[in-house]
Amino acid sequence: MFSQLVQLIERTVSVATTVQRWAAFWGPVTETPALLAPLLALGSVLTLALLTGIAAGSLAMLIITLMALYVLLTDVFGISIEPSA
Repeated sequence: MFSQLVQLIERTVSVATTVQRWAAFWGPVTETPALLAPLLALGSVLTLALLTGIAAGSLAMLIITLMALYVLLTDVFGISIEPSA
């Protein structure tokens, strides 16, 4: 009974250590003053939004370019592009 209790405590401590490592991994790299922490978080969110917008714009440009290439190949050069079954 006592050995089972010790094993349970060891597993619990092991899991708690793993969780603490993951939390530390996703935490801030450096310590920031209390007044700068919200500004740092806001800057991170705005940067993420900006990069998401750039990625969405790049995807839209890729789709537009592929549509223009399709029109160029089919209408100008007369190449038939059909999916094969």
